[in-house]
Amino acid sequence: MPLQDLTPQLRTRLSRIERLVGLFVTVATLLMMVGLGFYIQRVAKDKGWFLRKMPYYTYVRTAAGLKVGQPVKLMGSEVGKITKVEPLPPDFHYGNVFIAFEVKENHYGYLWEDSRAKVGASDFLGNRFIELTKGTNGAPTYLFHGLRRVNITELPALASQTNLFLGEDLYDADAKRVLLPLFTSLEKITTLVPGEFRQLSGTVSLIDRSMTSKLPAGIWDPQEARYLPFDRKIYKEGYFLPPEEAPALSDRLEAVMNTVERALPGVLDLTNQIGRVLASSSSAAERAEQVLADVRPLLARLNVISGHLTNAQGSLGEWLLPPQLHRQLNEALTNVNTAITDASLLLTNSDARVTQLAVELDRTLENLSGITSNLHAQVNANTNTLTEITRLVTDADDMVQGLKRHWFLRSSFKARPTNAPAPRALSPKDPKRPRSAKP
Repeated sequence: MPLQDLTPQLRTRLSRIERLVGLFVTVATLLMMVGLGFYIQRVAKDKGWFLRKMPYYTYVRTAAGLKVGQPVKLMGSEVGKITKVEPLPPDFHYGNVFIAFEVKENHYGYLWEDSRAKVGASDFLGNRFIELTKGTNGAPTYLFHGLRRVNITELPALASQTNLFLGEDLYDADAKRVLLPLFTSLEKITTLVPGEFRQLSGTVSLIDRSMTSKLPAGIWDPQEARYLPFDRKIYKEGYFLPPEEAPALSDRLEAVMNTVERALPGVLDLTNQIGRVLASSSSAAERAEQVLADVRPLLARLNVISGHLTNAQGSLGEWLLPPQLHRQLNEALTNVNTAITDASLLLTNSDARVTQLAVELDRTLENLSGITSNLHAQVNANTNTLTEITRLVTDADDMVQGLKRHWFLRSSFKARPTNAPAPRALSPKDPKRPRSAKP
């Protein structure tokens, strides 16, 4: 039906519906565009499309398992991807394949001078990955502060600026001793000996930490040991990380298989020897079973003996010591104990008596010593006493000898006769016996 044939009321109603449908389509389109933008932003954030990326490169022996777009890891997380895999000229000495990769923002700050690019196997299909190691010593690979190069003679005038730091090690005139290390503030210039500082010449790199930039201002040069201005045209490949490449898993499996193949004849010989040992063990087990069958009666007898030993009436103690001997031994031990007790009492009493006797003897010796002392004192006091006693003894002896010679008293001093021994009886054959007269 043509639209002009409709009534005015119906045409008014259809126009309202058309406006509502148009509004709905417009809102749906806007919501779809907003959702698509949010999705793109989310994917870009996850993929790191809007993040800065710093270029790095390394060399490997083989590109097996490495391809463009493969992720690069740092401390177990993905921080970038491989951007280029190209073979090197045959006469290149550092490797066979050039590997370029990029590291996302907020991660290249972990890469310092001592960082390495480790290439390892990820699965058994020959795939490999690049794992970057965190730096712990040296200088960061990129510098995001202001960098300039000045003459060494200008350093004393710049010592008052606290935002300036050395961008390299400052050596002495002989280039043998470090006067000030890298990242040292220029305020330390005043601590140098003036004589040493006057001998220095040339230029030095300075870092201005008051200036920050989103793009790197300098790149670390490990050969010159200083920061150089970063130029994308000159350093288009980025910073070089020394590689630590492990053999591919396929190569390692091939080496293992070769080793197994070489060792397989020995393994077969070993299995044959094990078979012979098992056969010998089987025959030994049969002989052991026969020996056990012969030993069973002996074990039964030992079981009976052990039963007697564990029995209270037939234990080994009563076999060795019969009840009578045990009783006599108890009585003997009791008597010995009593004797020992009596002997102990006797020794105790004897000890007391000996102590008392020693005290009495000591007292007697003291008295004898007193008598001897008194006698000695008397002798010393009377010097003629000994002479008189000697004369008295001599006169007494003379008087006794005279009494012995007096006729009246001589008989009183005669020696008394003793009983004479009985005459010995002579035997008939004694030659001393007098011969009897013949009848």
